[in-house]
Amino acid sequence: MIGIVGGGLAAAKLVDSYRDAGGTDSITLWSLDPHGPYHRPPLSKRLLRGESAPDDALVHPVDWYAENGVDIRLGEEVGSLDDVDADVVVIATGARPRPLDGALRLRTLDDSVELRRRALDAQTATVVGGGFIGCEVTASLTQLGLTVTQVVRDPALFAPLQCGPLSEALHDRYREHGVDLRLEETEIPDADLVVAGIGVEPNVEIARESGLEVRSGVVVDERFRTARDRVYAIGDVAEFFDPLFARHRRIEHWSNAAYHGTTLGRILAGDEDARYDTVSAFFSEQFGRSFRSLGDPTGHDDTSLDGDFHDERAVFRFLQAGSTIGAVITGVADEEEAALKEEIRAGAARAAAAAR
Repeated sequence: MIGIVGGGLAAAKLVDSYRDAGGTDSITLWSLDPHGPYHRPPLSKRLLRGESAPDDALVHPVDWYAENGVDIRLGEEVGSLDDVDADVVVIATGARPRPLDGALRLRTLDDSVELRRRALDAQTATVVGGGFIGCEVTASLTQLGLTVTQVVRDPALFAPLQCGPLSEALHDRYREHGVDLRLEETEIPDADLVVAGIGVEPNVEIARESGLEVRSGVVVDERFRTARDRVYAIGDVAEFFDPLFARHRRIEHWSNAAYHGTTLGRILAGDEDARYDTVSAFFSEQFGRSFRSLGDPTGHDDTSLDGDFHDERAVFRFLQAGSTIGAVITGVADEEEAALKEEIRAGAARAAAAAR
C-alpha cells in the first residue's frame, strides 16, 4: 500500500500518474482539508472574483478517488509516520501561511470563499505583502470594486524575482488601477478587510519528529527519496535536488507541485529513469495580464532585457558568465518559451560545470 500524508495538488497528481503508469497498489490519502485535492491558483483569482465556483477548483470529484482505488480520508490528521501502515509513505503536507494578527489569510478553498463573502460587504481593504498572494489578492479585490491599499515592506513588488523592469511596470499598472501602493512600508492602515500575503512555512513537523533531515524543507534527492527507506517527500514541503542547477531547492508553486507528483507517480510505478529533470517555471496573473519566471537567477552576474514589461512582450534574462540561467517573460509564444527553456537548460549546465 502507498500512504500519502497530505491532500494537495502534488498528492492528486501522484495518484493520476501512478495509475496512468500501470501502478496497481492500493492507496490511502490523508488530508486535514475537508475537500478533495484542488488547484490553488483560482483561489486568489477566478474564485475570489466570483468567475468560478468552488467545485471548479477540484482536481477530481471526490468520488473519483474511490473509483480509482484510493481510500481518501478528509479532515483527518496523521500524528506520526509510524501511524501510517504502508509499504511506501509520501509526505505531501504542503505549507501554511505566516500569520499576521487581525488579518485574514488565503491558503485554502474555504479561505477564498470566506474572503469573497466578506469582500462583497466591504468598501476598503488593506493587503499586506508584495508577492504572489499579496499582488493577486490586491488585483482581484480591486476588480471587485474595493478601494485597496497594498503595504509592502520591500522596495518593489515581487522583489525576490530580482527583475526590476517587471516590478516597475507592475507599480505603474497597480497605481493606474487605483491601488494605493505603499512600498518600504510597515504601518498597516485600517480598512474593512485586512488580508495578509506574507509568505508560507512548510509543514515539516511530521518529518522532523520522525528523524528525517529538514532544512528549508524535507531534504530529498532527484527521485524524491528521503534518507529513510521507502519514504518520499514532494511539493511545497520538499527541498529537492535539482540536477540542472546541481543544488537543492524548494519551490512553492502550482507547476512544481504538479511536476513532483507526476514524476513520483511514475517512479513508484516502476519507471527507473524518472527523476526531477525540468526547467522550473511558475506564473502569476494580475489585472488580466500574466508573467512567467523560468529557471533560477541565483548566482547571476548580468542581465539583459528584450522588450518592455509595460508593453505586450518582454524577455528579461539572468546571465552567469554569459550563459542564460533564468528568465522572466510576458507575452511570449509557446514555441519561443520552449526554446528559452532549452537555452536555460544549456546555460545552467555550463554554469554548474564551471562551478565544479
